[in-house]
Amino acid sequence: MATKRQIHSALFFFAVVAILLAMVDASPLVARAPLDDQNTINLPISGATVTVHSVILSIILFITGGYLTFAGGVHQYFTMFIVGFYVGSNIAYIILTNAKDDYGPNTDTILLVVSVVVGILAGALLSCCFFLAVYLLGALLGYMAAIWLLSWVDNGLIQSNWGRAVLIICFVIVGVLLMAFLERPMIIIATAFIGSFVIFVGIDLYVKTGFVEAINSLIRAKSFDGSAFHSDSKLRGMLGGCLALAVAGCLIQWLMIRRRTHPPMSWSQRYPAGQYGWRRV
Repeated sequence: MATKRQIHSALFFFAVVAILLAMVDASPLVARAPLDDQNTINLPISGATVTVHSVILSIILFITGGYLTFAGGVHQYFTMFIVGFYVGSNIAYIILTNAKDDYGPNTDTILLVVSVVVGILAGALLSCCFFLAVYLLGALLGYMAAIWLLSWVDNGLIQSNWGRAVLIICFVIVGVLLMAFLERPMIIIATAFIGSFVIFVGIDLYVKTGFVEAINSLIRAKSFDGSAFHSDSKLRGMLGGCLALAVAGCLIQWLMIRRRTHPPMSWSQRYPAGQYGWRRV
């Protein structure tokens, strides 16, 4: 038992250090123009150009996404920190992008650093509030599943901002309800899909199929541009690959849990109602 706690503590510490190191790498970029040659990297294979911000973001997405996809339902304590990080960083990013179109020449750095800081704080908070984190995992699954579904059609399956908002809210509610009644299997499904989703976001930062542009367009609440994004064969291939990787992640996690002598209990069993105070939300 002590060894498991040490492993979970080490994973948590590693994640915080990795994210903080990414922020340290980004801090010198504040005084640079976003299109400066020192702030861009030319990929020799595809010939595409990516910013250092995109490289840092992709590293975070690949590490956390890979963990969630293949081990998120196995080591659940560390998963709660990642869930808080994703929820906090997403909320911060959505608020910042909808509040103002441009924050000056350092817009990318501001969005990255603020989102990461808020994500770390939210992850640390939810690591101490397990039940709330489990429900937010279901909410995050519904949110990303709605974005995934909307991305299959040019400019979104639903064109109006209000219609998209209603669909996303409905998916979030369904995700929370499923997590409440089918907690153990839903943790595996949710972590595998969320991890796969963010991995393909990280891939698209390099291959540029339009997946990232579709997400940015769908989460903006401001005036809708009819030419926001096109769901072509490349983008649909990314969406299909996302689902396939999620299914593979579910199978791998299920096999890992079956091989364990003592499979992880659900939070309802671990923290019964009427006990543990604020831990039991």
